[in-house]
Amino acid sequence: MTTTHSPVERISNGGRLIVTSGIRDWISTGVEPYQSEPNENTLGHSFRQHHIAVLVTEHLSCSQLDTCDEDHALNQEVYNNPSCGGRIISVWHRNGASKMFCISEDWGGPDAYTTVLFAAEY
Repeated sequence: MTTTHSPVERISNGGRLIVTSGIRDWISTGVEPYQSEPNENTLGHSFRQHHIAVLVTEHLSCSQLDTCDEDHALNQEVYNNPSCGGRIISVWHRNGASKMFCISEDWGGPDAYTTVLFAAEY
């Protein structure tokens, strides 16, 4: 059975949102971590903001994105049992940007937080 959580529940279960300096700099400049020039496939500033917003929204909805089947099954277990102290990790590798991770720790718990980072920053 699939559990459907309201948008408010999904956001609060994910807790505080944190973006790494690599993500912050990429949104501002288009330059990914450990690079000196913007990726030639990177679109404009508004696109980069939208890219992160979609990643976080899909992550908080427990969409599979580019996460392998085994990890997605583990994510579903945690997602359907908020406050279990579990971790949800999503992989996003699309639209010409390098691979990104979105990780929620303590899903649904009092200390929950969600971090967005490039795989190179992990």
